[in-house]
Amino acid sequence: MRGVVYVDILFFVNAVIGYFLLRAAAKLAGCRTSGGRLLIGAAAAGLSSLLLLLPPLPAWLMWGAKLGSGVLVVFAGFEVHTMREFLKACFWYILLNITFSGVVFAAIYAGAEHMRTNNLAVYFHVSPLLLIACITGTYLAVRLFEYAFGCPMQTRTVPFTAQMEEGSVRGMALVDTGFSVRDPITGAPAFLLSFPAVRDALPPALVYTLSLYFTEGAIETGGVTMRLIPTKTAAGTRALPAVRVRELCLETDGARRTYTGLCAVFTQEALADGTFCAIIPAEMP
Repeated sequence: MRGVVYVDILFFVNAVIGYFLLRAAAKLAGCRTSGGRLLIGAAAAGLSSLLLLLPPLPAWLMWGAKLGSGVLVVFAGFEVHTMREFLKACFWYILLNITFSGVVFAAIYAGAEHMRTNNLAVYFHVSPLLLIACITGTYLAVRLFEYAFGCPMQTRTVPFTAQMEEGSVRGMALVDTGFSVRDPITGAPAFLLSFPAVRDALPPALVYTLSLYFTEGAIETGGVTMRLIPTKTAAGTRALPAVRVRELCLETDGARRTYTGLCAVFTQEALADGTFCAIIPAEMP
């Protein structure tokens, strides 16, 4: 006997399941997300379940469709900036899908009526409430794991623009809860810039002054007002060159925030894997 698949219920239930799986994967992978992105990712998960209704596809096309839909769900649901973050999010999303499937099979161990399989999708004629209860239990188990053992630290980067006396520097800045540097004389807060990453955007006089300091340790301002600020790094506390900036603009959560009276501290090292060129204190954004 052929079963009847209700498209609206199929989409809604899988969207709810996708929403909770994305939330749980975000916790385990340490990826940033938002309510809007989670809803978009959940809608993509709901649409991907409609593969069940397509005519039978060749094996290679089925695997491609499943892989592509999973990548689309993760891409829509998370804010990722590196391939490593993306692959980590994909890993946890897939693993949680497998875990959820195991929970459902355990819940209907006695058997399910009208099971349908097509294009690597399985449809059981069971109560949607049972599926929602299973995904809620899976999500609560992840939260319990997080409560007991903690979760990976979420990395957050925001676009920034630093207006210098001449020219400006643009890029991505890492929001670091452990970064807190101030000018010991004026008390002005500071943020960190990677000199190699922003060199081409700096005025020539400042490039000359910073290059001379980093290569020879000499301080020759050449008309640039520069100071040294003690900064604690992984290599220990060092005196790094710094200049005052006119303003620092951050774009976060759809809003533009402007700060004045700051110092830009320069380091000669690249920051992490190059996905950001600045580090700012967490209290700014």
